[in-house]
Amino acid sequence: MRIHQRLLLHFHQVRPGKSPAVTASPVDTPFLDIPFLDILAPLVDRAAECLDRSLAGGGVLPLPARRGATRALAARLGEIAGPALTAAFQAAEAVPAIARLYDEPPAWVPRDRYRAFAEAAQGPQAAARLADWPVLRHRLDRMCTDWVDAITAFARHFHQDAPALAVRYPAWRGAVPAVADLTPGLSDPHGGGCTVIRVTLADGTRIAYKPRALAAEAAFGHLLDWLNAAGTAPAHRVPWVMDGGDHGWMEWVDPVPLPDAAGAHAYMERCGGLLALMFLLRGSDIHPDNLIPAGLFPVVVDLECLFQPSPADLGVADPLDDPHLFANGILPVYTSFDGGVTLAPLAAAGSGPLAPRPQTVVRHAGTDWLHLGEQPVPSFAPGPSLGSVPLDVRNFSTAVLDGFQATLRTLVAHKTALMAPEGSLARFRNVRCRLLLAATNLYGLVLAPALIGEGAKDEAAFTRQVARAAGRAPLLGDPAAWRRALAAEARALDRLDIPAFTFRPDGREAWSVEAAGTATSPLGPVFAIPPYDQVTAALAALDDVTINRTTTLLRAALRPPARRPPTLLPQNVGVVAEAVPGLDFRTTLRALADRVADLAVAQEPGTLRWVRLWEQMPALIAPAGPGLCYGAGGIAVFLAEAGRALDDERLLDLARQAQQPLRAAIHRGEAPRLARRFGPGYGRGLGGMIAGLAWCARLLADPALAHDALALAVETPLALAIENGPVGDASDVMDGAAGLAWGLAVLDTGPVVAQAMAACGTALLAASQTDRVGGRHWPGRRRAGLAGLSHGAAGIATALAHIHAATGDARCHAAAWEAVAYENALFNPAAGDWQTGRQQGSSTWCHGAPGIALARTLLMDMLGDKDGRLAADLHTALATLRASPLDQVDDLCCGEAGRLEILATLTTRLPGVEDEIDTALNTRLADWAAGRGRLMVADVAGAPDDAALFRGHAGLGHLLVRRLAPDFACDVLLPRQVSRVS
Repeated sequence: MRIHQRLLLHFHQVRPGKSPAVTASPVDTPFLDIPFLDILAPLVDRAAECLDRSLAGGGVLPLPARRGATRALAARLGEIAGPALTAAFQAAEAVPAIARLYDEPPAWVPRDRYRAFAEAAQGPQAAARLADWPVLRHRLDRMCTDWVDAITAFARHFHQDAPALAVRYPAWRGAVPAVADLTPGLSDPHGGGCTVIRVTLADGTRIAYKPRALAAEAAFGHLLDWLNAAGTAPAHRVPWVMDGGDHGWMEWVDPVPLPDAAGAHAYMERCGGLLALMFLLRGSDIHPDNLIPAGLFPVVVDLECLFQPSPADLGVADPLDDPHLFANGILPVYTSFDGGVTLAPLAAAGSGPLAPRPQTVVRHAGTDWLHLGEQPVPSFAPGPSLGSVPLDVRNFSTAVLDGFQATLRTLVAHKTALMAPEGSLARFRNVRCRLLLAATNLYGLVLAPALIGEGAKDEAAFTRQVARAAGRAPLLGDPAAWRRALAAEARALDRLDIPAFTFRPDGREAWSVEAAGTATSPLGPVFAIPPYDQVTAALAALDDVTINRTTTLLRAALRPPARRPPTLLPQNVGVVAEAVPGLDFRTTLRALADRVADLAVAQEPGTLRWVRLWEQMPALIAPAGPGLCYGAGGIAVFLAEAGRALDDERLLDLARQAQQPLRAAIHRGEAPRLARRFGPGYGRGLGGMIAGLAWCARLLADPALAHDALALAVETPLALAIENGPVGDASDVMDGAAGLAWGLAVLDTGPVVAQAMAACGTALLAASQTDRVGGRHWPGRRRAGLAGLSHGAAGIATALAHIHAATGDARCHAAAWEAVAYENALFNPAAGDWQTGRQQGSSTWCHGAPGIALARTLLMDMLGDKDGRLAADLHTALATLRASPLDQVDDLCCGEAGRLEILATLTTRLPGVEDEIDTALNTRLADWAAGRGRLMVADVAGAPDDAALFRGHAGLGHLLVRRLAPDFACDVLLPRQVSRVS
């Protein structure tokens, strides 16, 4: 086997003229841990020769340093080319099954077929062989060119900056030691393959080179120096930083173990101080690779993501109400490395043992057993540990909160000086920051398969794959700016870079990073206000009340989770548990109401909030917000229902306190802001807030609540104008105009409601399409319309029926029937259910027959029944509903509580169904009373209990109210009638 001599010299120091032998065990040959190096060697050699020529006229980079850089290039090419070359190798003959049983190939594994495959790509034929994959070859060539440019730029910068670097270390006596080694590839590639490089000098000193401006890190270091001098907050280690304008240098920070328990406490106090600074500066992307546990000091080494906007600042809906304090990465968020089967906590400040992630690798390289496989690798660098035990920040909440409060109070005490023209905050005005428009792993998921199979051969196939990134919901409200952003993303992905966008905090514009990091691709104005102005306004308003309010929410988010006892309900589907004597609906409802109350976070007098684990990825533990399905609005409805059912004034008062934050915002004139921030939907938006206020008005006998709901209804045009962004489609019930119509339907009809309903109708009709057979649907960005209640035609049809009832618009009446016709075209007779267009393992309120049964019932009542079609649908849906118990999930949205609630609302159409409902409930009472409901959070280690209506304990209690006192149970799964509030 012929291997290029130059590349071998880099890795083996082989004597020129002597061809090295390939040994029987490739693991004994270090360069062969890079798959297909023998095939890729000509590309690497040519790149190394180009680098030699490029460096000849400028800064000198010694051979050992080039060796490290060359190895990084070879590894990157192997990573990119490996899947395509593996597929080509396996096309002729499948790998034997036994190969997958070995971590390392035995010595007797044959290698002849691989030798022949590689031999065909050696010497003069190498270029011809790679010509079988022209798209792959083009990208590999460009990566080599980018590598030469990046290493040349490093050498030039090192040469020009050497005098300034020399003063950083007195031992150097004015002369920087020679570069002994380079380790590129320590960050995602941006702007032409540029990455962070670890630089090892001849005396062993290591420094970081970054191919971007480090003005933000320099300004942060100045702020830390100021804070340390103030002496009233935890002191921080300040690594040296040198900003070079388009590049920079930084002290290399190594992890150092904590000495003892007292040191761990001090470390977590400093984490609380950093959390406070990220709260002030709106920092993000602080993960375990960016926060180094350097002994007693947590040190942030990457601060490009400061001054981050909320979605609302970019003109899209923000249903989590700007949770940047909880989302910056210092505190736990939950992510998944197995496609969502399990969720694992991740916190830069420490979340216990880190879950590994699977990585696709070429297994048994150099043998006939070569194939792609997965191996577990560390998901991130280890966080802080004491001895051998990884620390969990939730076990140090007191220390974190002490550091957080002390730091914020120091900032408040000196806010005038900080915001002065020459103050520490002003140093951030013009720094270059990065605007995050997608998670890095989204780009990685798009790129991973792009060069496999046809994508390696056909440019159109490659382009179609990377274009999938453009199918996500817009994150910029300005359509023109979003189109420019997507075009810039496409250019970056085309060269296998991770797209990046930058901005300056004192302006409203943003740019794409292209052409080696220069801002050559403007997106235009994307911010509602300059981020710097937002930060200074927040600092000006910061006071002890705000600090205390924020601290109480943080304490709840950091509350160490109680261990949940095992459920009593059998795990096997179809197995019926026995009822537990002594428990009844009232006792269980009382237990659930008390649990919801215990989870409340008391803030200023008369005000309650909750925190919860949100379903989006990454999943945040953050405030629940004012919405109906997941937030305080729905919790308030349940507490009011339970208070009336149990005749408990305490619960009624808690319901008032739950609605108080929303009402206070309305009374401050913030209804327009709420409409723009949360959007129109029923789940987390204006529609659900209106419904919650109206239902509480009836249950609490307080008409003022309904008047507040009307104040929100007035802002319907603003809510409908907002692009829904990351939360979903602009028409459906949960996130769109249909959900706003649901909420408006709970109010008394009047001019305001009629006008708002008409606007919803106009929006729904404009967003719809008709098919060839007279059906009407609401397509998503890359799919046809769905069936179902929460996101599909059934829910939108019921909204149109409500709009017709309020406005008399005949177009909405006709469109509702057309939506039913479209949905029925999606019926699957074999399953007895409607296809949802999504993976559907069960039939629930949100997707499938249960929700459709509820919708058909309302439509029959409001529209009549043409030709008995709705009655036939209802008959089919009820049969599926009754035959489909949901033994593994209990919640109202996707579980058994929702199924039983639907049955309970349809008792007049199903004689005898009460016994069926009560039998199912009786098997669950013991679990529900003890807090063992099968909720989404139950299987998420360390997640807080969920009080929410649609996903948590409140939903279970709502069902019990329905059975105990149906007159007090609101129609939360589908509003059916006007709430008569005088």
